[in-house]
Amino acid sequence: MIKSMTGFGMAEQSGEAMIRVELKSVNHRFFDFSFNAPKPFIFLEDKIRKAVHSYMKRGTVTVNLAIDRSSVILPKLETNWAVVDQYVHAAKDIQVRSGLPLPDLNAILQLPGIFSLREADYKAVKQMETSVLRAVHSAAKNLVVMREKEGQTLRTDLLAKIAAIRSEVCRLEAFIPEVRSQYERKLRRSIEEFLKTCQSIDETRLMNEVALFINKTAVDEELTRMKSHLNQCENLLMENGDDPVGRRLDFLIQEMNREVNTIGSKGNHAEISRSVVSLKTEIEKMREQVQNVE
Repeated sequence: MIKSMTGFGMAEQSGEAMIRVELKSVNHRFFDFSFNAPKPFIFLEDKIRKAVHSYMKRGTVTVNLAIDRSSVILPKLETNWAVVDQYVHAAKDIQVRSGLPLPDLNAILQLPGIFSLREADYKAVKQMETSVLRAVHSAAKNLVVMREKEGQTLRTDLLAKIAAIRSEVCRLEAFIPEVRSQYERKLRRSIEEFLKTCQSIDETRLMNEVALFINKTAVDEELTRMKSHLNQCENLLMENGDDPVGRRLDFLIQEMNREVNTIGSKGNHAEISRSVVSLKTEIEKMREQVQNVE
């Protein structure tokens, strides 16, 4: 079953805190992962990456983790009373020695070292790990469902394009005998004109030149390979396994484009050129679509 690399999945877990996980994915040649979360939960990045990677092999995936209504993740503001007492004692000494008034409270609050932030309790955060990973798995499953639905749409479109390409290949294949006949008549006229002005001719060399000309203009092998590539693409699109097929499809499309280019260079004929343009247009449409297939 082919899957798109574009999708979105979301899941929530409630308890002492509301855990919300969102996954977004877009196309990429490989698996690319990014993780956004409150600082106390950064330690889960590797486990979450492995969990998400088990559901998808290709694509750029962004995971956003949000924790609401939880005091666990908030740093604790602590007052260093020993420092405050020292500041107050020093201020009183300054007042006695200089006769200056004591500073007001706002001035004391601005002095360094009075307050400190204590990081979130690691044990409390660790206790939420299971709930977070459960939400990640649920969100990943929802993302896969969306990728599969879009994959079915891609498959339908790609199969239609394969049918259009196959139809054009068959039409071109049926026209090739007429092209050969035209080549043969043209070559015969050229030889007859040459013989009118030439007293002698090397029959062996003439036959070699004729064979070389026919070989240069023959496109049977390219058309046969085109049909083989189309059959392989169709088989990949109809597979029901979980293995990614995007790279293999991309390779086959490159090969089809190569065959069409060869046909265009060999077939010095207006009708062949028209078919080549049509084929390249459909192949390019396929290539654009396959870029989003996992």
